[in-house]
Amino acid sequence: MTTTASNFKKSCPSASGMSLMELLVTIVILSIVMSITIMSMGSTRQAAEDQKDKRNAQEIASVAAMANAAGATFIVPDDEQATIANLRDGIAPATGAFRGRTFRIPDMHDTEIKGAMRFLALNNSDLQYRQDGSSSP
Repeated sequence: MTTTASNFKKSCPSASGMSLMELLVTIVILSIVMSITIMSMGSTRQAAEDQKDKRNAQEIASVAAMANAAGATFIVPDDEQATIANLRDGIAPATGAFRGRTFRIPDMHDTEIKGAMRFLALNNSDLQYRQDGSSSP
């Protein structure tokens, strides 16, 4: 028995591919999935940025606490930026056991310090870390 092309077409069901409507529905579904993925990646990026800012704020508060305990005067009342600038430049106590030792925060760019400032609060003569980013004690 010989099979010709015309006999093959008759025995197999018609497979014409996807219709335009099926193609549009597939594109819409893929678009929705991609938009959800992109939104979740954006929130993940923001969470990572917040964690970096918190880590930098903890580092700044730690150096401030050590400098304060050593007797270094670096606090500028009611001015967090100037206080942090003093720590960025480095400050050394004039007297005491740590005289001559320089307390300095690690190299941070202005944008990193600005982000960290959301989690720092100046309270009397102390620069404190605030985990929630509030300025209240």
